[in-house]
Amino acid sequence: MRMFIAFEKTFALRHIGHLDLLRVMQRALRRADLPVAYSQGFNPHMLISFASPLPVGQSGREELADVTFERPLSEKDCLTALRAALPPGLPPVRVRTVEDNHSKLMAMLRTASYVVRADDAGALASAIPAFLHCESIPAVRVSKSGSAQVDIRPMLHELKYIDMLSAFHTRVSFTERETLKPDLLMQTLAKFACAEEPDMLIERVRLFGENRGSATPLIYC
Repeated sequence: MRMFIAFEKTFALRHIGHLDLLRVMQRALRRADLPVAYSQGFNPHMLISFASPLPVGQSGREELADVTFERPLSEKDCLTALRAALPPGLPPVRVRTVEDNHSKLMAMLRTASYVVRADDAGALASAIPAFLHCESIPAVRVSKSGSAQVDIRPMLHELKYIDMLSAFHTRVSFTERETLKPDLLMQTLAKFACAEEPDMLIERVRLFGENRGSATPLIYC
């Protein structure tokens, strides 16, 4: 059987890398004495994968792991055991049982939402209406293979400034072919607003799939 496990990566642990996170999760599953399944072969390993590893420096409110178990397990028992085994900075939020042939999390991923706290928020917030009105928003994406100009407008689904939180909320494309990183979005917005590139704190709020054309939390897809 398989379970999708949602957990929080808190602000205090935002600098923990993905490999360290994987090791912590593996240790917690062993400590919780849960019947995790292992791969076959000379070097067996736990059957666990993640929807999308967070970059170092970002926290997340609902990160997702896909874990395969050797035998049936209740969602309540799994959640209770993980709450006792995981460290305070990585609390489990919820779990969901899925069929063994259910699609992988990464294959279902379509968009991601973020909260971004940035310097000079007033100037950036006032530029949002005109920014969203643009049919095309050019930006320079830098990767290991070099830099390229892309149009980020089709990848930008939501962007607003929330006064109560003093933060920006955005939902952007997050697929293998089209991904808009929140830092590139904010850098492009700052350039559009003729403002300096802001210092940012980025928190991923939720990962989304799609159901009947609407964004749906990935854990429920």
